This record gives sequence, structure tokens and C-alpha cells, in this order.
Amino acid sequence: MRTVFQLFFTFFYIGAFTLGGGYAMLDMVERAVVDKRRWMEKDEFWDMITIVQMLPGVVAVNTALYTGYKIKGIRGAIAACLGAIIPSIVIILLIAVLFLDYKENPAVERVFRGIRPCVVALILSPAIKMFINAKVNWKTAILPIATVCLIYFLKVSPVYIIIATIVGSIGFAFYSQNKLNKSKP
Repeated sequence: MRTVFQLFFTFFYIGAFTLGGGYAMLDMVERAVVDKRRWMEKDEFWDMITIVQMLPGVVAVNTALYTGYKIKGIRGAIAACLGAIIPSIVIILLIAVLFLDYKENPAVERVFRGIRPCVVALILSPAIKMFINAKVNWKTAILPIATVCLIYFLKVSPVYIIIATIVGSIGFAFYSQNKLNKSKP
């Protein structure tokens, strides 16, 4: 039972003190889940991030669900998910109630202008870590570069890129397996 509460409070803390959404929270999740609690290894963590990015929904919630389920099953998934979303719900409600009254306030405008660069850094940091942990080399660097170009310059929907990647990966796996089977005596 103690782990269920640990899951809840770990993700509650992360949800309460992260600005910028799911990607911005990845550093905090990694520190809590891999370094502090040792609920999973670093490679497993980055494999999980790869999986949860492909799933529909919010990365923060998917990460909490995956981690909670791995550690404590359904109860762990529910606890971690609630821990991750309750702070957001409370903060959004407070902003909705207070923001309308104070949105024209110069101090509030300066706070938001000051937060923006921090959010960019919070998102960029895990992006760099994902790039490093993907073990990209000169042969595989073309994939992320091509993906960025397709999305940014050609305005190709990420959905099509994900589908193409899945189909290509399955095709490559079949090709590799077939090649391996043919080389066996």
C-alpha cells in the first residue's frame, strides 16, 4: 500500500511543480522514477517514453499510467494518474477563476513573459536527452532530420509520419527476419 501512496505523491509533486506540459516534466519524472525511487532502469525509462509518445493522449498522463501499472498494477496506474492530473486541474481552475480579473494587469503579463523562456528550456532539455538516448549516429540521423523537415517545412501531419514509421519498422523487421532465416543452414 505504501508504494501506491508513493506513486500518487511522486506524480502529484511532479504535476504541481512542472510548467510546460508533458515534455517539460520528463526530467523530473526521470529523476524521481529512475534516480530516486529506482522503479526502473534508465534504458527502460526511455523505452517507455518512446511508447507513451505514440499513444493517444497526454504524455504526462500516459507516463504516469505506464509507471504506476508497472510498479503496482491497476491501483498503481490510478494512483499515479490521479497524482499527475489533480495539480493541473486545480491550477487550471484557479487560473480560470482569477485570470479573467487580472489578465490585463502588467505584473501578470510580465510573469507570463518571464515564464515562456523557462518553458522552452524545460521542453528542450528532455528533447536533447531523447535525442542522445535514441543512440542516433550518422547513419540514423537522417530520420529525425527528415521528420523535422517534413513536419516544419512541408506541413506533413505527424500522424502520417507515425503510420509510415510503424509500417516501415514492421517491414524492416520482416525483411531482417527473412534474411536471417535464409542465412541459416
